[in-house]
Amino acid sequence: MINEEERRRAVAELREASTGAYCHVDSLDVIANSVGVEVAGKFSHEVENETYAALADLIDRPTCHISETDHEFEDSVRCDRCRTTFNRPWEPFKYCPNCGAEVVGE
Repeated sequence: MINEEERRRAVAELREASTGAYCHVDSLDVIANSVGVEVAGKFSHEVENETYAALADLIDRPTCHISETDHEFEDSVRCDRCRTTFNRPWEPFKYCPNCGAEVVGE
Protein backbone atom coordinates (compact mmCIF):
# COMPACT_ATOMS: atom_id res chain seq x y z
CA MET A 1 0.00 0.00 0.00
CA ILE A 2 1.26 3.47 -0.85
CA ASN A 3 1.51 5.83 2.11
CA GLU A 4 0.77 9.56 1.93
CA GLU A 5 4.42 10.58 1.52
CA GLU A 6 4.88 8.14 -1.38
CA ARG A 7 1.60 9.34 -2.89
CA ARG A 8 2.76 12.97 -2.87
CA ARG A 9 6.18 12.05 -4.32
CA ALA A 10 4.54 10.04 -7.12
CA VAL A 11 2.15 12.87 -7.96
CA ALA A 12 5.03 15.38 -8.08
CA GLU A 13 7.05 13.14 -10.42
CA LEU A 14 4.07 12.46 -12.67
CA ARG A 15 3.32 16.19 -12.88
CA GLU A 16 6.97 16.87 -13.76
CA ALA A 17 6.78 14.21 -16.48
CA SER A 18 3.70 15.94 -17.90
CA THR A 19 5.84 19.02 -18.64
CA GLY A 20 7.99 17.03 -21.08
CA ALA A 21 10.90 16.78 -18.66
CA TYR A 22 11.44 13.12 -19.59
CA CYS A 23 10.78 13.33 -23.34
CA HIS A 24 13.68 11.00 -24.25
CA VAL A 25 12.77 8.26 -21.76
CA ASP A 26 10.29 5.40 -22.24
CA SER A 27 6.99 6.49 -20.71
CA LEU A 28 6.48 3.16 -18.92
CA ASP A 29 9.84 3.59 -17.19
CA VAL A 30 8.94 7.13 -16.12
CA ILE A 31 5.54 6.10 -14.74
CA ALA A 32 6.96 2.96 -13.09
CA ASN A 33 9.71 4.92 -11.35
CA SER A 34 7.25 7.63 -10.32
CA VAL A 35 5.10 5.12 -8.45
CA GLY A 36 8.06 3.27 -6.91
CA VAL A 37 8.37 0.29 -9.26
CA GLU A 38 11.94 -0.89 -9.87
CA VAL A 39 12.51 -1.40 -13.60
CA ALA A 40 16.05 -2.79 -13.81
CA GLY A 41 16.39 -6.49 -14.50
CA LYS A 42 12.69 -7.16 -15.11
CA PHE A 43 10.72 -8.19 -18.16
CA SER A 44 8.40 -5.50 -19.53
CA HIS A 45 5.25 -7.46 -18.60
CA GLU A 46 6.46 -7.65 -14.97
CA VAL A 47 7.05 -3.89 -14.93
CA GLU A 48 3.63 -3.29 -16.50
CA ASN A 49 1.84 -5.50 -13.95
CA GLU A 50 3.61 -3.92 -10.97
CA THR A 51 3.01 -0.42 -12.37
CA TYR A 52 -0.72 -1.05 -12.83
CA ALA A 53 -0.96 -2.35 -9.25
CA ALA A 54 0.97 0.65 -7.89
CA LEU A 55 -1.23 3.09 -9.85
CA ALA A 56 -4.34 1.38 -8.47
CA ASP A 57 -2.95 1.79 -4.93
CA LEU A 58 -2.22 5.45 -5.68
CA ILE A 59 -5.76 6.11 -6.90
CA ASP A 60 -7.82 3.83 -4.67
CA ARG A 61 -7.12 4.69 -1.07
CA PRO A 62 -8.15 1.80 1.21
CA THR A 63 -11.03 2.39 3.61
CA CYS A 64 -11.87 1.07 7.06
CA HIS A 65 -14.38 1.27 9.87
CA ILE A 66 -13.45 2.15 13.44
CA SER A 67 -15.53 0.32 16.02
CA GLU A 68 -15.58 -0.22 19.76
CA THR A 69 -13.59 -3.15 21.06
CA ASP A 70 -14.70 -5.88 23.38
CA HIS A 71 -11.85 -5.15 25.80
CA GLU A 72 -12.45 -4.32 29.41
CA PHE A 73 -11.37 -0.75 28.65
CA GLU A 74 -14.37 1.32 27.60
CA ASP A 75 -12.38 3.85 25.59
CA SER A 76 -10.80 1.46 23.09
CA VAL A 77 -11.55 1.37 19.37
CA ARG A 78 -10.23 -0.87 16.59
CA CYS A 79 -9.58 -0.50 12.87
CA ASP A 80 -11.29 -3.34 11.00
CA ARG A 81 -8.64 -3.29 8.27
CA CYS A 82 -5.39 -3.64 10.24
CA ARG A 83 -7.00 -4.80 13.53
CA THR A 84 -4.98 -2.28 15.57
CA THR A 85 -6.55 -1.08 18.83
CA PHE A 86 -6.35 2.57 19.91
CA ASN A 87 -7.56 4.72 22.76
CA ARG A 88 -10.71 6.53 21.69
CA PRO A 89 -9.69 9.94 20.29
CA TRP A 90 -11.32 13.25 21.27
CA GLU A 91 -12.27 13.79 17.63
CA PRO A 92 -13.12 10.89 15.31
CA PHE A 93 -10.25 9.60 13.19
CA LYS A 94 -10.27 10.63 9.52
CA TYR A 95 -7.58 8.04 8.78
CA CYS A 96 -6.35 5.02 10.71
CA PRO A 97 -3.18 6.10 12.56
CA ASN A 98 -1.61 2.70 11.87
CA CYS A 99 -2.44 1.67 8.28
CA GLY A 100 -3.54 5.02 6.82
CA ALA A 101 -6.89 3.74 5.54
CA GLU A 102 -9.61 6.38 5.26
CA VAL A 103 -12.26 5.96 7.96
CA VAL A 104 -15.67 5.72 6.30
CA GLY A 105 -17.74 5.03 9.40
CA GLU A 106 -17.65 4.20 13.08
